[in-house]
Amino acid sequence: MTLESAAPTGDSPAEAPLNPLARAIRIFTNPAGAWGGLEDRQQWWIPMVTIVVLQVGLLLATYQRAMVPMLMDQWDQAVVSGQMPAEQAEKLANFFQHDPAAMGVIVAQQVVFAAFFTFLIALVVWFGVGFLLGARFRYRMALEVVCWAALVQLPETIATFIWAWFQETFKGIHFGLAVLLPEMEHPTKLQTGLNVLLDSVGPFRIWYLVVGILGAAALTGAPRKNVTWVMIALYLALTVFIAAIAAAFTPGS
Repeated sequence: MTLESAAPTGDSPAEAPLNPLARAIRIFTNPAGAWGGLEDRQQWWIPMVTIVVLQVGLLLATYQRAMVPMLMDQWDQAVVSGQMPAEQAEKLANFFQHDPAAMGVIVAQQVVFAAFFTFLIALVVWFGVGFLLGARFRYRMALEVVCWAALVQLPETIATFIWAWFQETFKGIHFGLAVLLPEMEHPTKLQTGLNVLLDSVGPFRIWYLVVGILGAAALTGAPRKNVTWVMIALYLALTVFIAAIAAAFTPGS
């Protein structure tokens, strides 16, 4: 499917409103026709809550098997590099292994991060399509595009947790071009940044971007070609920013 061969731009908002299930199905089967009724009906919270609940459930299922071992490995690395006293690492390990409150901390972080990142991406999309292109595009509509388009990343999310379950860590899981890089036991800042950059070029991320482009074009009536260039440019800029942040918080050099 190409961007130009999908449904005509600008017509979707005038279509009959879709119920959430029908809209979700269309996101996968006919993304250009999945936006009818969103101008008058606020539904962005439905896919957002669905995704967060699924992520939390999968996180709870893999917490002791994959999350805790990964955290303990990070603390061991910090001890070896002199960034953390051994006593502190031991206290953290005991807390996250045996205290139920630790699981609540991880879940809370997941929920806050997912919400923050969703609202941030919507802000970027609103800025690009509504301000740079000058299209009539409210922030709430950008939020609809971002949240509904995110449904196509659910297969990657499920596959990530299944992979983590079997290898007992979340380290080294890639669905983009980062899979071509040699895996290091303790990645450097450079490799961490490269992993983020290369993982942005993968089937699920590209699918997400395409659905977002179709949604923004449908809800604004702006030419898809213009929306495509703006969305790709902003996607790359945001990816570089996230890569830089990830590298900065990576221990070592």
